[in-house]
Amino acid sequence: MLTLGLPATIAPQYFLMKELEAVLNEGSEEPVKTFHVLAAYLLDADIEREHEESIIDRIHELFSEVAIVSGFDGAEEWKVDMQASSGWAISVNEAARCLLDYRRTGQFFRGMHRAILDAKQKFPGETIEVLYAGCGPYAPFFTLIAPLFSPDEVRFTLLEINDLSLEIARTLTLEMGLESYLRDSYLADATLFQVPAGERFHILFTETMDTALEREPMVSILLNLLPQMRKDVLVVPRNVTVEGVFFREQDLSNGMQGLWDLDNEDQGLSIGIVMDLEEALTTYLSMPPPEDKIFHELQFELPEPSWLEYFALFTTVEIWDGVFLYKKESDITDLRVRKLDDLPPCEFINFEYALVEEPMLWFGVS
Repeated sequence: MLTLGLPATIAPQYFLMKELEAVLNEGSEEPVKTFHVLAAYLLDADIEREHEESIIDRIHELFSEVAIVSGFDGAEEWKVDMQASSGWAISVNEAARCLLDYRRTGQFFRGMHRAILDAKQKFPGETIEVLYAGCGPYAPFFTLIAPLFSPDEVRFTLLEINDLSLEIARTLTLEMGLESYLRDSYLADATLFQVPAGERFHILFTETMDTALEREPMVSILLNLLPQMRKDVLVVPRNVTVEGVFFREQDLSNGMQGLWDLDNEDQGLSIGIVMDLEEALTTYLSMPPPEDKIFHELQFELPEPSWLEYFALFTTVEIWDGVFLYKKESDITDLRVRKLDDLPPCEFINFEYALVEEPMLWFGVS
């Protein structure tokens, strides 16, 4: 039987230990109440990883039952990604499976909750309006977080490009009795969508990203939506940074595979942050859009030749104050590693991120 320490600062006294154990092990005939119990425990920033995983597994089981999508089955159309103006929106199934990226779900959940609390302080007396871009079928950072507040405190607007995902999210909203928390929902490409009354939103939330900001449309979504928002809108996640690090064979215990065993303190030669999303957005939005679709570019001097063996990109996501996802903690902070074979004589390493169909942080030497 799994036993969890009760997070007294966030869970009311009636959340008895035996109730949580029953929810995790035997289930509940009241899914809405069950979601609320699990969400309250997931708020604990000091929760042990195994307990976090057990809670999220149970949440996924409940979502699968209520929404009739698990991420591992369904019709062929549930398995198809969709092209946005720049970047790919993941399929219904893949979006559902993202819930099982345990650390990602837990940290985004806690970060989003903190952001709403901060918004309540920043905008006292106002109902906090959240635009949730790319909600997927579960819209977890609406469906799990909204019941922790009252409808007078927070309301959500959902934005989703995939009609099947949005239909499921709307059904889940009804089944969970969350209609009073949902202001509206739109079927649209968030990279192009014109937001009705965009100035009313206090929080812009989107987690439409992969590691090193490749493939998915987060950058283009923010570039489209931010200019339509109030200037003091809170953006969740707050920032994404990508660091470039060189490694040598002698520094690795098992060749290139040894990179996967490194932690954030391990040796290597860092050239620094090669992409800071917050800074890049500010710079790009302050100038006329370039004709070549280049969003970000940067150049660094190469280190001495002995370091030119392996090059890695380390992604860090700052979700909110003190809430981070670090390297290897999530699918969206996996390493990107390249073995540097047969480089021509060169002095610089160059980075470029373009707003193309499949964006990625490209790098080369010159």
